[in-house]
Amino acid sequence: MPPLSYTTIFNATPLERIDLIRHGILAAEAKRIIADLHLPQSAGLRALNFSTATVNKKAKLGERLSPEESERIVGFAKLVGQLEVMLQDSNAPAEFDARAWMARWLTEPLPALGGSRPADLMDTMEGQSLVAAALAKIQSGAYA
Repeated sequence: MPPLSYTTIFNATPLERIDLIRHGILAAEAKRIIADLHLPQSAGLRALNFSTATVNKKAKLGERLSPEESERIVGFAKLVGQLEVMLQDSNAPAEFDARAWMARWLTEPLPALGGSRPADLMDTMEGQSLVAAALAKIQSGAYA
């Protein structure tokens, strides 16, 4: 199975994402997504409220995450896709490292999130929605 495309996940319909979630994301794919952002594995998994030992064991065995875990990783990948689409729409320079920017942005306190770091909200779907809205505000220039 080819790696999940962040833009494809972002542009997918809710029903397509629900099907993906219900089927389960391979644990190895979840690890790749975190590694793509140059986040330490433990920090990325902790932000999503995953057990590092469990994810590593499932990855080694080629197993899938539960639907609840898959929903969090799909939401995280959707956020990366949102940034990629924003950059495509803004004609950002090719040398701009979106994933490095995202990794930094996730770990910095944001006034728009009441001083919380986006990474601290990634473990729930409501938190992911707030983070996606904050990212959209950056694009619109309404970031506060």
